[in-house]
Amino acid sequence: MKKKNQKRNDTLKQKSAIESFTFQTSWGLKNLYGESGEKYCELAKSEVGDIIGLGLVQDILSIKGLVDGVRSAFHVEPCAERGDFCNSLVTIALGIAQRIDQENLGHTVVWNELMKKKLLKIFYPETVRNMVFEWAKANGYNTSTYLGRPMIKFDKLFILLDRA
Repeated sequence: MKKKNQKRNDTLKQKSAIESFTFQTSWGLKNLYGESGEKYCELAKSEVGDIIGLGLVQDILSIKGLVDGVRSAFHVEPCAERGDFCNSLVTIALGIAQRIDQENLGHTVVWNELMKKKLLKIFYPETVRNMVFEWAKANGYNTSTYLGRPMIKFDKLFILLDRA
């Protein structure tokens, strides 16, 4: 009986995470792009489906939590148009990445290719990169280093904090 309840709770948590993820993506695009946000929501649907299908929802929401926490603590954003997330409508909508050039936003990211890389980069200004890593460590994120560079481990993805 306990195992059945645990399975049910896990299923409900996953469903709730997917609903939250989908809503936050849609809301973020509408908030960023106003009336044309609806067009971007349509473009992002396949990307959202890929992320859900690959089981990356929890990782993406955790990365969003990291970026939001850093933004709140240090008033700093990841560097625009740098890193592996800057071409993704979903990560732009969630505030994980930023784009200055809006011209090429119609091209969706192939999440299968990003998953194969395993080690994805987010760029922060050199002056705060180490503080971001220390903040992540202090706030319970699973941290490590890769070739002397700070890295944050999630369930399926590893984020390398690089200097801009």
